[in-house]
Amino acid sequence: MRLMPDSVFELDKVSAEVGRELVDRVFHQTTNILIGVTVFAVLGVFGIIVTGSLWYAAGTVAVVAAGGWRLRLINRYRMARDSAAPVVWARRSLWASSAVACVWGAWGIAAAFETHENLVVLIVCVQGATVLFSAVHNATLRVVAAAQTCLTLVPICIILLLSDDWTHRLYGLFIIPYFANVLSYNTFLYRQTVKLFRSDHEKADLLVRLEAAKQELVVINRHLETLVATDALTGVANRRAFDLTSAREWLRTAREATPMSLLLLDIDHFKAFNDFYGHQAGDACLRTVATAAASVLRRPGDMLARYGGEEFAVILPGIGLDGAVGIAEQIRTVIAHRRIAHDPSTLGYVTVSIGAACLTPSAESTVETLTARADAALYAAKRRGRNRVIAPDAVEASDPILTK
Repeated sequence: MRLMPDSVFELDKVSAEVGRELVDRVFHQTTNILIGVTVFAVLGVFGIIVTGSLWYAAGTVAVVAAGGWRLRLINRYRMARDSAAPVVWARRSLWASSAVACVWGAWGIAAAFETHENLVVLIVCVQGATVLFSAVHNATLRVVAAAQTCLTLVPICIILLLSDDWTHRLYGLFIIPYFANVLSYNTFLYRQTVKLFRSDHEKADLLVRLEAAKQELVVINRHLETLVATDALTGVANRRAFDLTSAREWLRTAREATPMSLLLLDIDHFKAFNDFYGHQAGDACLRTVATAAASVLRRPGDMLARYGGEEFAVILPGIGLDGAVGIAEQIRTVIAHRRIAHDPSTLGYVTVSIGAACLTPSAESTVETLTARADAALYAAKRRGRNRVIAPDAVEASDPILTK
């Protein structure tokens, strides 16, 4: 049966994370323990020199043994911190700290019987300083700090108050308010430490939530940017995205002195398709044509966009006219092989006409110039019977303009 319930450690009043940090703080005292052991060892040597009593030697051995126990427990905690619950380690710390406090208290009791007044004063002062020092570092577990304070000061206080020497009784009276103040200060430190740990965890949780919200906002913004730049019907880039991308790629190719090609493709006799099959079938046709054209593009920099109505545009940065015409032929062939039924058409299936153009940016040309050349080539393809690819060099000024 446990001598003390887990509730006395007050770890059930805080979160698991805060409770673990409170226990961590108690076990991070290697330097403090070494200082305490050294102070009492020096005091013991001084006592032996002044009085010649072997009691001081025994007290020094006891202090070193108790301090060694604490250090060994601290080392075990560092090696196997997660092997037991925080309350188990808190209980072990209580017993080790209590053992050390009993040794300190024994020093105080012995001081009451010391005939050298200066040595009594020295021992009482060291006791008081040691208790306050320990209370500060054990404040995260109030029961540990309180046990050390009581086991150290209460015995010496009682012995001094019962002494026949009035100076000893005066020391005992002095210890009473000091004892109360140490306990009060310990409670204050505990509450402030818990408040600080809670605040740190709340800030950490808030930062995690803020980071999650930030990431979610980034995803939402990217989605919105995609929606703004995407044609709702076909799923490819829209006219706005085309205008922005073509202007950006034009500037980039101008810096790199590389060519930029543009394809404009138009579905042949699309008005007749809509009139014959209906607008829903027309929408399905647009989606199929967009998917087929996109399947030909392989490079990350290439972009397919819905230019308007049944017209699409393909931006091909860094590709010359021959390469652009080759890609255009692939697009035309892929769409033709889909064999989308088109009874009003001469061939009986959907075809496209494509105009290809290429320019290397210069002071005399703009992206609008490139677009106009591709548009002229597209009109030439329509004039020459549709279902074909035409480049600007093949455009003849005498060709009559036909209605698309």
